[in-house]
Amino acid sequence: MDKEDKKIYLNEEFTTFWNKITNKENFALLRYGDGERAIMTGKSVKAQEGWISPNSISQLGSKLLQTLNLNDKSVFYGISCPCCDQQAYYWYKSRIISQNITFANLFVNSNYKTFINKFNNIKRDAIFIGNHRALNNKIGNLNILKYYLIDDDCINFYENKYTELLKSIKNDYGNQNDLLYVISAGPLSEAIIYDLYINNPNNCYIDFGSSIDKYIHNKITRPYMKDNSNYAKLHCWMYKPDIDMSVSVVLSTYKRPEVLEKQLKAIEEQTLKPKEILLFQDGINGNYSINFSDELIKRFNNVEISQNNKGVWARFDYARKNAKSQYVCVFDDDTIPGNRWLENCMNEMLNREGLYGTIGILCKQNCYKPNSYAAIGWRSPNDKTLQVDFAGHSWFLKKDWLNYLFDNTEDLQKFKICGEDMTLSAQLQKHNILTFVPPHPTKDLSYWGSIPDYAHSFGNDKNSLFVNNGFSKMTEAFDILIKNHNFQILKNYNKKKYCESLKFVYTHKYKELLYNFVKSAFSIKNEYKNYKKYKIIRFLGIKISIKYNP
Repeated sequence: MDKEDKKIYLNEEFTTFWNKITNKENFALLRYGDGERAIMTGKSVKAQEGWISPNSISQLGSKLLQTLNLNDKSVFYGISCPCCDQQAYYWYKSRIISQNITFANLFVNSNYKTFINKFNNIKRDAIFIGNHRALNNKIGNLNILKYYLIDDDCINFYENKYTELLKSIKNDYGNQNDLLYVISAGPLSEAIIYDLYINNPNNCYIDFGSSIDKYIHNKITRPYMKDNSNYAKLHCWMYKPDIDMSVSVVLSTYKRPEVLEKQLKAIEEQTLKPKEILLFQDGINGNYSINFSDELIKRFNNVEISQNNKGVWARFDYARKNAKSQYVCVFDDDTIPGNRWLENCMNEMLNREGLYGTIGILCKQNCYKPNSYAAIGWRSPNDKTLQVDFAGHSWFLKKDWLNYLFDNTEDLQKFKICGEDMTLSAQLQKHNILTFVPPHPTKDLSYWGSIPDYAHSFGNDKNSLFVNNGFSKMTEAFDILIKNHNFQILKNYNKKKYCESLKFVYTHKYKELLYNFVKSAFSIKNEYKNYKKYKIIRFLGIKISIKYNP
């Protein structure tokens, strides 16, 4: 499918929904933005209206999470679009059960002028639920049967007055049908629509939000309301709601049980919520044993504990046989990702299909030995997606592609403790599926496939493959791939892509060396604690005292 065929656009969606309104269809439209997500995730935020959400999940936060669970053909969810807020888009998309997804900014941005003109043409009975400043105001040309008013502080209102409000609305109009409910109550809107729709689905419930602020506040309240603003020109897009973004995460553990809970927590906090989390525990020969608590095991959707030591290939076999999603992400047991890693991989996958890994290996020669390759990813951060020869530490790909790993590769499976990473890329290459490392922005670890501090610590402990002489076996496996499986390294078939990727590695190393030199050669600190009119400048190891006015 072409990239453009995967998308829907703001103006087209507006037309669809406006036709529903003018045809007097009964449906519910709930809209969610950054404020709602902050409340649901327990992050403190101060809204333009003045309310402040606490740094914990409030009663309203719990209610909003509940509102995501309606799966009805007449209920639609407006969410942030990936072009404006990618993180929020994937967060909502992976937590809303329904496929009835549209734009949160349906009535604003480049649609706003059209919306206002059309809104003024609606003439029908309506119920208004919104800010107290709207009392008795004319709302377009609607016949407002009653105004139900909300305080500025939505958090406090929900805890103290919401039940009374809901009871009043139900008593007054709960049994009447075919009414238009015009709602503009901030994050309370979604709770109100959810409860009213469940009580009576035979009405039209719409969260119009700030798009009707001109009637409520009699002034411009948002930048998109100004014709010359950038927001007024935004023509947004998002992926079609039926595009499958489900991911199964497969964790594995061998002799690092202390890492598993940290890793699991990192997966549970992903912006792109996995459909399921699975665990494969490889068997350990000898007297060594691992016992996990029942509480930890219950956090997984599926667990397999092998009685025999099967090696690193077994987790991929387990993934292809047990994962239920279209995509899988398999992790090494020493890899702790940033909370936007799955989002990062999915976003790149939707742009271009391929295998996306945490650290990529770029071979300079037809061999794999010390100094013959460069590493891209958490070791050498890349600001854009780069092609590599093979990847490691975690692998994001389509589940069906895992079958290729076991297609006539018995000569490589014999290595047991290694070779699965390079073999996977080599086998995918036969099907024109390439290997990439998605962006690892230098200043934002949330995108990274492996947090460096953890990677250095766990990747170099006593259980590391390299500590246990695994490198020589990887060298041998790579030779077999080149000689017997016709594995082609990037340098040999696309020199331009090879140079582009290698350039990032050398650029990062240069910056790192320059930074360390400046840091060690030139530093300033106050060494006179009781007399602060002097600073010490240290340059190339020489101390120089200078007078300054703090």
